[in-house]
Amino acid sequence: MGHSARSAHPTRATRMGVPVAAAALVAAASLTGCSGTDAASGHAGDAPAGKPLLTKAEANKAVDAYQQDNNRANAGRSASLLAKAEGGAVLAMDQAYFTQIPALDKKEVKDNLAPFVYVNRTFYIPPASSHADWFLVRAQGAQLAHGEPGKTWSKDVRFLVFKRSTGGWRMVVARDFAGADVSKVPHVALDKAGLMKVAVPESKIGKIAPSRFPELVTDLWVTGGHDTPLADTPARRVGRSWYTERADNLDDHAWVDFKRATPHAGDVFAAKTAGGGALVLSDSAVDETFLAKDLQSYINLGDSDKPLVKGNPDAHMYKVVRHYVQTEIGLISADGTPAVYSVGTQVTKVDATPTSRI
Repeated sequence: MGHSARSAHPTRATRMGVPVAAAALVAAASLTGCSGTDAASGHAGDAPAGKPLLTKAEANKAVDAYQQDNNRANAGRSASLLAKAEGGAVLAMDQAYFTQIPALDKKEVKDNLAPFVYVNRTFYIPPASSHADWFLVRAQGAQLAHGEPGKTWSKDVRFLVFKRSTGGWRMVVARDFAGADVSKVPHVALDKAGLMKVAVPESKIGKIAPSRFPELVTDLWVTGGHDTPLADTPARRVGRSWYTERADNLDDHAWVDFKRATPHAGDVFAAKTAGGGALVLSDSAVDETFLAKDLQSYINLGDSDKPLVKGNPDAHMYKVVRHYVQTEIGLISADGTPAVYSVGTQVTKVDATPTSRI
């Protein structure tokens, strides 16, 4: 679908009830760059001033093309067109959203997929000598009306990562600093040529390396963030609520737990900040498993899950596994304190075992 107007709203996930589906909605953190030494991100470090990976004019053109393709995909509900605009975890999340559309509120879908444009753009481009294959954009979203930008969605600040692929540039992560957290938006560190300083994901800042960020985020779902080093933020509290509220509406008829899963793309993008820390954008994944406690209990799928299930989605289920793909944004301070400011969560697949098969 794309990070258009939908991204201005929390991602929602319907919890299942036992023996009947629950109607409650659980919201993820408010709305979906920069890495170093790996195949996805290249070598990092303070490269000498030199040629940029691409010019700002070329980067601006890439964002324009992304918007055009994304808006076309949204209008046609086309997963194939979406793949021309997005990649990585974001593409998996938004294609799953397209699959869910028949079961979603029509007005919300219309609002989420309304034509959009990014305004107030600032580009952070690494030097070509860093071998990074991505660049970062700071922007704000606005509705597109009669071919012209309208009012911005909010005062929120969005960072987007564009990564080079065989088919051109693809947007792979987009997350916001929202509400009061806008005050936490960092100044990205630049070299003497005005190019972004890329941070090595595996290099520690204090005791924390950017590469650990996905693990710290998923730990909120898996353990409730027991002994987490993450600073207290609204996004941390929302992530933890998925753990603390996991058994709500189950009426003691089923067990439920979260487990860390293999990230869809496994990207970690980290840019140095002027204050000596790092801005981190990444993707992660968790699986949520429901298991009926006895043969007299069963699980009914929520409406938004049914389009993602193979077989009969209306059957009574003994076991259900919901696979979530996530993207997140946060900071690591100069002293090594990590903080998450936004996590987007989207169920992309549902495995369900009917009671008739046990």
